Amino acid sequence: MISNDRINRRGRASFTADALDLRVMELLAEDGSLSYKQLAEKLKVDKRTVSKHLEALKRNGAVRITAEIDWSLIGVNAFAFVGTMTALGDEDVAKLYEFIRNEPRVIEAYSTLGSDEYFLVVLDRDLQTLREEVLRKLEPLTADLSTAIVSTRIKAKDYAAFLSFLRKRRELASPKSAAKHAPISKP
Repeated sequence: MISNDRINRRGRASFTADALDLRVMELLAEDGSLSYKQLAEKLKVDKRTVSKHLEALKRNGAVRITAEIDWSLIGVNAFAFVGTMTALGDEDVAKLYEFIRNEPRVIEAYSTLGSDEYFLVVLDRDLQTLREEVLRKLEPLTADLSTAIVSTRIKAKDYAAFLSFLRKRRELASPKSAAKHAPISKP
């Protein structure tokens, strides 16, 4: 079960997910539509136990159930990674942040360390529209703009594999914990 013991960089309480928490998240990452009953059957635990763990994960912000969308199937054919630098003053940085927050085609944005100060994920129906309606508006707000257009996805997000990796690594590090949660091993 999760325990609130630290504050993370977003100001939220951090916690340590136990093996059951990780396994619940792993199963939901594979199929977010699983019911508590289905999760309980797969985990070989009581439905109330699943409910208790999943509700705690949701309440603490560790899990949000969302839909994975294949954008190309609904006519969104331009997917770009945009990196940028800025040597501008605070007022111009504020304008950049405002543009990023208000532009719905910027679906993710990060402040980073490395070759770019900011990293954005941008979607649009086609390359021309992306260029004219998003990138041109970004150019005056940045000191440098680099764009990489995605041509082929090599690997989709695989949270389930990473959660499985975390769970197994913890089990190896703590044989006592592994024995306690032995019934939740993957079928």
